[in-house]
Amino acid sequence: MRIDLKSVAGEPSHFLLSCFFLTVLIVILNLGFTPLSAQDTGSGLDFLNISPSATLLGISEAQTAVPSGASSIYSNPALLALEQQSALDLHYTLWIAEVDNQFAAIHLRKNNRSIGFGVYSSRSDGYDARNQPGPSKGSYSIGYLSVAAAYAHRMGPVTIGVTGQYLREEVFQYRANGFAVNMGAAGQFLSRRLTAGVTVMNLGKMEDLNQEATRLPAVFRSGLSIHLVRLNAPGFEDLPVLISVHTDWMKPLEDSSSSDFINSEPRESFFNFGLTADFSEILELKAGYKAGPTERPLSFGAGLNMDPVRFNYAIVPFSTGFGTVHSVGLQYYF
Repeated sequence: MRIDLKSVAGEPSHFLLSCFFLTVLIVILNLGFTPLSAQDTGSGLDFLNISPSATLLGISEAQTAVPSGASSIYSNPALLALEQQSALDLHYTLWIAEVDNQFAAIHLRKNNRSIGFGVYSSRSDGYDARNQPGPSKGSYSIGYLSVAAAYAHRMGPVTIGVTGQYLREEVFQYRANGFAVNMGAAGQFLSRRLTAGVTVMNLGKMEDLNQEATRLPAVFRSGLSIHLVRLNAPGFEDLPVLISVHTDWMKPLEDSSSSDFINSEPRESFFNFGLTADFSEILELKAGYKAGPTERPLSFGAGLNMDPVRFNYAIVPFSTGFGTVHSVGLQYYF
């Protein structure tokens, strides 16, 4: 087996630029956004912090520096400008407790600009309606919807992007609308072997649902994605294997933790890690790990590229016995 490790020392200016770029953005974003005040209003809109894409669920959502097609609208919109082609994405995720997450989106790339449009919904049916002990008075559903538009622009090795979302939630007979914004930046350096990204997600506000407004799960994330090593097995020189490592650091911007975590402190930060093995850009195997007291520490996935169509699958077991998440997706590149 031959291991091809390409040196990164030949581009010191790009490496220093990437370090400076990340440092400045992290400082600005941490100082510029104050935490939202906590309200005990529930956490139904946490679906916004669950990736709609099987592509990213397979690496435990270590996503901030991983271009993933149109699903970057909901991870880091700046990544849209790093895509090589336009694409249409369709994904379906069967979450625990029979919650259905559905996602459809398109992104269009031209020169240094990209635009994207997406619809992401989460719904659960069949809840019994009661206002006192006794027989059910019927059933009701809980549903959440995000309709988003995104724009990204590339300037040399660095890109910036923004996503605007219209939000709607439905619980029993109550309805509420709202808005949210995702903002991000990313850059590719060292001959595209290193991708760095930062993003602030879900800044916005909801209308009152019955008496109080549901808080948005605002979060700051930064991440790196590195093409670590390329392997060539003896006798299979035309089947190289590219090993990549991805990592995310996430910090809630409000005094409440995500429902993915148990026994965590308010605004406690967490790390996500992902590993991918790409076999000659045809088959990709994935694994991910979430650090901290999470209910879903591991994930696994696979992708099959049959140009121009790519099929994706992810499986996420919950450690608490609540069940296992299955996600499937299709991407069409044009």
